[in-house]
Amino acid sequence: MNRFEESPSSPRQRRIALAILLAGVVCMGMGQTIIFAVLPPLARQIGMGDLEVLSIFMLSALWWVLIGPLWGRRSDLHGRRPFIVIGLSGFAISMTAFATVLHFGLAGALSGVLLYALLLGTRSIYGVIGSATPGAAQAYIADRTPPERRTAGMSAFSAAFGIGAMSGPAFAGAVVAIDPLAPLYAVAAAAAGAVIAVYFFLPERTAPKERPVRPGLSPFDQRIRPFLIYGFAAAVSMAIPIQFIAFYVIDRLGLGADESLQLVGIALSASAMASLFSQLVLVQRFNLAPMMLMRSGPILICIGHLIIAISTQIGPVVFGMLLSGLGAGMLTPGYVGGASLSVTADEQGSAAGLSNSAGASSFIVAPLLGSAIYSIAPYALFLSTAAIAAGATVYAFAEKGLAQSAAAAISKEPEAVA
Repeated sequence: MNRFEESPSSPRQRRIALAILLAGVVCMGMGQTIIFAVLPPLARQIGMGDLEVLSIFMLSALWWVLIGPLWGRRSDLHGRRPFIVIGLSGFAISMTAFATVLHFGLAGALSGVLLYALLLGTRSIYGVIGSATPGAAQAYIADRTPPERRTAGMSAFSAAFGIGAMSGPAFAGAVVAIDPLAPLYAVAAAAAGAVIAVYFFLPERTAPKERPVRPGLSPFDQRIRPFLIYGFAAAVSMAIPIQFIAFYVIDRLGLGADESLQLVGIALSASAMASLFSQLVLVQRFNLAPMMLMRSGPILICIGHLIIAISTQIGPVVFGMLLSGLGAGMLTPGYVGGASLSVTADEQGSAAGLSNSAGASSFIVAPLLGSAIYSIAPYALFLSTAAIAAGATVYAFAEKGLAQSAAAAISKEPEAVA
């Protein structure tokens, strides 16, 4: 049978397909936070410094920024499912290879420069190949949602990744007793299962239409550029606190390592739960417009970070993280959905790839910028991110290109696909 079948998929098939797709996204979200939780303590056991660990994450993010838009463009030309499969396969391979290299490092069979180079290389597989999935997956959703439901559709993707990110550390804690590397192998196996499910059960019955070949969507295109600028600034305001909140709790609140670990977990869980509430309830149920989300989200982040900056007790810090998470859950589907609405049907993959790259860029900038500001004073870090969020709010109100691009697309009917 032809890969692109003639009969349209039923609503039930579409619901099943979306569930399969989002299950794969959950796996990627779990893998992201499991790596953040597992690697630092294991790295110290094998004699790696914090800067080396940081460089592993930064190199992967750099590849993601550079390669992700190219994958998105290819999905516009050749369909979404192949690149969802490629990305999930790359993720599974990367996690398996990374865990195997760590295993040999812990066993003493690898060490020094060779061990570090192999960890860089195996993690880079995630950035180079794994970056194919998010753009294609978001474009798959965009292809199948009308403009007035586009942002809600994108929030489902963000929520799935958030669910995985939130459950990743808990899952790691549950299985790490078996073996320190068991969480990495387990999530790789789950991703492999998702690859099989997507390949066989994710329908893509409408072939990419023959269109004149034209240059790929440029990040400087005036339709999408304002969303990328906004997305980068907003992502930096969210990425810095996630990476530095543990240090902040220890240094600002004067807590010990064991006590701070528990309280940081509470703060991050509160932020994650609030973010999911935004994506699953506020965005999905009330179908809020991109501009409302982009203007409201950073205001909540700004208030939350100001509360944290002036606090010396854990209660206000947790409340500040909750407000920040609530805002983060609003603005991400806002700018991703707005970027999708700003371009044509045959540019959805390119738009999704560029949007993801804008967000991923923050993980390159955040460690360097955050370290410089944190060295001045811990509270200065959250004052700075509050200022960045405030700037994003002003930009969302002042930049006419944001409102014009998003509003103009609402009246357009998307091309029907199955």
